[in-house]
Amino acid sequence: MKNEVENFLKYSQSPLRYSAIVLAIDRLGGKGKLNEIVKVASTLSGEDIPRARAYEMLNRLVDLDFLKKDEEGIYSFHEDIPNRLGVVKAAENAFRSR
Repeated sequence: MKNEVENFLKYSQSPLRYSAIVLAIDRLGGKGKLNEIVKVASTLSGEDIPRARAYEMLNRLVDLDFLKKDEEGIYSFHEDIPNRLGVVKAAENAFRSR
């Protein structure tokens, strides 16, 4: 999973924002609503991430199966601990290399 996320981040146009979003969810205890994630991710990245853009990015991460979204609109990691750690580690590495 780590390699898949690293490859995705490497070729995305917004690796910092994607990484900040993943790290925000991690800091929120592994799950969060859009507004919570935007607030924490904006703080981490040092830039204002527009809510609409964060929504698109979160849904892209869900489409790629890096995250999941429930019917109440809460984004979270999958329960599989190794995959969760891989996603977070890839985001940390991308965030550090900015």
